[in-house]
Amino acid sequence: MNPLLLCARMEPGRLLRLSMIAGALGIKVMEVKEDQWSQRLESLCGLKPPAPAVKRAKTGGEMAVMAFFPDHLMDALFEAIRKNGLERPRLMAVLTPTNRAWTMERLYGELQKEYAAMNTKK
Repeated sequence: MNPLLLCARMEPGRLLRLSMIAGALGIKVMEVKEDQWSQRLESLCGLKPPAPAVKRAKTGGEMAVMAFFPDHLMDALFEAIRKNGLERPRLMAVLTPTNRAWTMERLYGELQKEYAAMNTKK
């Protein structure tokens, strides 16, 4: 599978800049629309057929998911984002055997918990 970056709830100009940076590295960028937040990651990444869309209340914010990235490409993407003066999405994940069955909603919730735990002052 080719490298894929799922981007959710990104401001259009920011998404365009990120798409240009990623595209130069051979990474396909896919915007995840609101009605796709109930889809499993494996469906969004083309590994399984999508389930029927479910309209839900908007929860969560900007997030990106990297799928099918060789290790060196992840580092190259982060470096290119930095060099181009673009702020990296605060919540980012890698597609794994565990999270591939999760919906975007669930992944966002898990990432929020992780972020809060890492940034809690002791």
